[in-house]
Amino acid sequence: MSGADRMQAFGGDPAVKARLLERVRAPWAARTLVPDASLNWRRDGTPDSLSGTLGETQDRAVFTERTGIPVDLALLCETLLAPVFKTVAPEDSVGGTAPVLSFGIEWLEAIQPGADLGMVVPRFALHCLEMLLQPDFALAPYISAEFRAVGCQIAALWDRELAGETIAPAEWRRVRKAALAANANEAPVWGYRVATLLEVVAWPLRSIAGEFVAVFAAFLFNWLMFLETAHMTEQECRDREHMLIGWRALAIAPRDEAGNIDGDPLERLPEAQRVMSMEHITSTMERMMAVREAARPAKERVVLGLTDTLLGLIQQA
Repeated sequence: MSGADRMQAFGGDPAVKARLLERVRAPWAARTLVPDASLNWRRDGTPDSLSGTLGETQDRAVFTERTGIPVDLALLCETLLAPVFKTVAPEDSVGGTAPVLSFGIEWLEAIQPGADLGMVVPRFALHCLEMLLQPDFALAPYISAEFRAVGCQIAALWDRELAGETIAPAEWRRVRKAALAANANEAPVWGYRVATLLEVVAWPLRSIAGEFVAVFAAFLFNWLMFLETAHMTEQECRDREHMLIGWRALAIAPRDEAGNIDGDPLERLPEAQRVMSMEHITSTMERMMAVREAARPAKERVVLGLTDTLLGLIQQA
């Protein structure tokens, strides 16, 4: 893993900042840009993303060169926006999404020209790690003791790193060995994405930005899905767990050299097959839409908390 390169946001030029922000203000307000964890710019059949339009590119290196912003920071911001995005104008938004979506421009406005933003994503990762280790975290009951211990070890090493200490590679190897022994594949199904996140970030803090965003996106999706269970019946909660079991089976299934899954990983999971069938999805679609809408305020509170944290880190850079 490589460390974050030093760079200057907007090349240190306020005029560049003004020009780039002007490029995205109107289309973001009109909801013609769709947040995505990829740089989407003039891709056939895919709406342009905020960051793709900001840099007018699909290329990660070109984006950073043109903006002076780490591409992983830009994609993290879009990852936070994606779960609450609606393709409607702000005045027509349902469920109070406009305050969250305003972050799409706020994070760019908060950047000081010339700032080095290379440590923003790593510091956000530390915040997330400390958050998920709290006893009142929503998914805390599903984090195994073994993975909780791994998380505490990672946090301790990161704190030492930020204090200026050089961490011996052998210490990180021990943590990664402990994470593998804890075995994410056998974690409680609601804790699977927490476990995989901990496996991925068991490296020096300054090196994780590139790997963090993708695994955080899966973790956030899982967390927000869990918030929906407060509005579900017991049977619906069981069905949701079977769906997660099915998704995990597909994620960890052996694949051939072309990346195709060998065999049917759902063959011995009849309940997962049932809830993942098109028949079940179609028959429950209206009900699940109502559940998602009922959970929207709780989801928005989570996202707002995360965007506020990230905004603060950007302002401090």
